[in-house]
Amino acid sequence: MRVLFFLFVLLSYNSFSQSLSQRNYSITKTQIAPKIDGLNDDNAWENSSFSSNFISEKPINGEAERIGFETFWKAVYDNQAIYFLVLMKDPTPDSILSQLSQRDKLNSANTDKIEIRINPFNDGQLDYSFSVSASGVQQDVKFSSNGNEEINWNMVWNSATKINDDGWIAEFEIPYSALRFPQKENQNWNFNIRRTIRRFRQSYTWNYVDNSMENTIDQTGIISGLSNIEPPTRLTLFPYISSVGINNGDTILKKINGGLDIKYGINQSFTLDMTLIPDFGQVGFDNQVLNLSPFEIQYDEKRSFFNEGTELFNKSGLFYSRRINDNLLNASKITGKTNNNLGIGFLNAITKNTDDENDLPQSNYNVLVLDKTLKNSSSITFTNTNVQRKNNSGSEANVSGLNLNLKNKKRSIQLKTNYKYSLVRENENLKTGFSSLINLEKISGKFQYGIYNLIESDTYDPNDLGLLFNNNEISYSAYINYRTLRPNNIFINFYNSFETNYNELYNPKKFVDFSMSYRQRATFRNYLTWGFRTSLKPVNQNDYFEARASLDNVFIRSKSFEARTFLSSDYRKKIALDFSLNGGIYNLYEAKKIGYRISPRFRINDHFFVSYVFSTESTKNDFGYHQLLKHQTNSENDIIVFSNRDLNFFTNVLKGQYVVNNKISFDIKFRHHWQTVKNNSFHQIDDSGFKLQDELEYNLNDFQNNSDYNNDIYYNTNFNAWNIDLNFNYWFAPGSELSIVWKNSILTNGDKLQNYYVENLIDLINNQQENSISLKVRYYLDYQRLKN
Repeated sequence: MRVLFFLFVLLSYNSFSQSLSQRNYSITKTQIAPKIDGLNDDNAWENSSFSSNFISEKPINGEAERIGFETFWKAVYDNQAIYFLVLMKDPTPDSILSQLSQRDKLNSANTDKIEIRINPFNDGQLDYSFSVSASGVQQDVKFSSNGNEEINWNMVWNSATKINDDGWIAEFEIPYSALRFPQKENQNWNFNIRRTIRRFRQSYTWNYVDNSMENTIDQTGIISGLSNIEPPTRLTLFPYISSVGINNGDTILKKINGGLDIKYGINQSFTLDMTLIPDFGQVGFDNQVLNLSPFEIQYDEKRSFFNEGTELFNKSGLFYSRRINDNLLNASKITGKTNNNLGIGFLNAITKNTDDENDLPQSNYNVLVLDKTLKNSSSITFTNTNVQRKNNSGSEANVSGLNLNLKNKKRSIQLKTNYKYSLVRENENLKTGFSSLINLEKISGKFQYGIYNLIESDTYDPNDLGLLFNNNEISYSAYINYRTLRPNNIFINFYNSFETNYNELYNPKKFVDFSMSYRQRATFRNYLTWGFRTSLKPVNQNDYFEARASLDNVFIRSKSFEARTFLSSDYRKKIALDFSLNGGIYNLYEAKKIGYRISPRFRINDHFFVSYVFSTESTKNDFGYHQLLKHQTNSENDIIVFSNRDLNFFTNVLKGQYVVNNKISFDIKFRHHWQTVKNNSFHQIDDSGFKLQDELEYNLNDFQNNSDYNNDIYYNTNFNAWNIDLNFNYWFAPGSELSIVWKNSILTNGDKLQNYYVENLIDLINNQQENSISLKVRYYLDYQRLKN
């Protein structure tokens, strides 16, 4: 039935149309490219006209620009690039905020900035964003209609800024190598400009952006008049060479690596990206924690190849790039869009076999995506992922998904639905499963609400190349939100939401849990932000996964009440502070949880910034899985051990950055995470899922000395993760970077608890450390420049 529904809707939404009001700018072609120097004195600008009359986006949506802060811009193009000149008036230019930051980190900098957004396909699905701060720092981002921001997308483009007596000026040169566009003789591109005046916390846009609507990508103007563009061959090479030394206390490893990244424009619309013998030695550490849950921990992707140009591959939620390990031989991807708005993406990666404890065979990973844009910024997406292992060693998988996202003409109602099918083969065993979702929402206005239903069969498994914590579930949810759209006498903005959720197993169909949650967030007139979140589970829950065994071993979790509140001060101040407090009550096992987080931020000057985070949490009388005692000869005598335990963690994070200019920067990150588990008593769970009131009938030492069981029981856990990342970056030429990275790490997991932080720290430092220092030079080579 859902497949028929997909086909019916696809026939009904067979083309894209843009119905929102749009401003138009007619661009002119230039024979001589302007010099990008932040000065308004090039002949190339003489035959083009200025456009102005920006409209307030935040905080008061729809108002005209402040008097004296008017913005004017113009644009020209040639066969190599499109160019922009922006003049931003400011009656007190010495008040323009211009904190320096690292590239692509303007969102956390206290600075004015100007942003240009371009969508050559006019489909309301993807914006290319190019921003520059008043101090000349660049940021490029891809914005998707689903709200995703690809901050790690990096292109080579040129900009310059100057602060003068009238305000400040920005010039942009955006080469066609940074864009993809249709193969048409005459082109009109979706376009907008956003100016941010940081000291007033205000933003203005050239084409009006209505904040009552969820999607801002389809609220753009038009640049018309682009014709007969003859872009040059788009071929860029990024060769690199790196040297690394690693000292783990026992041995010293030295090696020199070399490799190449290639970006080739197959045509105006499609691009091939390849990486040969990549080096991930400078990738930062994961924020490791002790995992007490039955499910794996999801870590962020930090490798640039899998972060750039992957918006298509992530659209269906079937691709978790961390499945592709660092033993990568090569990887390539082709992405682009046809003239009729069919997006196509293909990714292939080959990893070599490993000889470590994981013993991973050589593997081939493939992802194929077909994404068709429909009218009203709607879309339909087909995704297929495939994993093959050499010599059929390990599991092989094929997973497909069909996603449909529909919006009405006013973009106020949205319907999302998908169907996913998995096929996993391991040895001679074949397992198939499915997942389906339907979600109907009102996504505009002050009041927003929606309902959804998710079904995952007990055999659905996308985890060879995707990420799913657990299958075998049916979930029903409904929510309602209220938000203010304009400031009032108390708040700049105010948002709150109420949601209810009901979950059960798919097979057998049994109750899991029911919950209600409320959250709110408010920013006062002085830009102090206050948030509050609470969750109520009014009945006990059935956890069928905590025992790590069959569904017969259900564990009853307590009905509970949890809450969290936070305060965040104005980041424009030199000293700012974030603080949060959280806690919970769990009646069934008389458990209680309390924790807090405090984070001061210090902006020493426009070059030097420091932040610190201390967070801690303590849970008394927590109850959960501890260990499986396996019987040597009879698995029916295996014992699942649960424990009553006290949990504690302490996390310290210190970050600092010193930015010399928009090309040279230093940054450091120190993190120490200390987590303890103190087991008070050990238990089994009875047939009804409650813990037995009496402890295990045997002394634990009897199990350790009993030859019938092949496991030891460790009473407690003392886990430490210590990491230091120290980086130096120098962008010595466009797209070319010299980086030096020192990394220090200690990871311990023992059964001897320490009661005091200092004692634990001393013991930790006495453990074996791993130190590494690496130098990497990555150079940008453009085919056109080499040819000339």
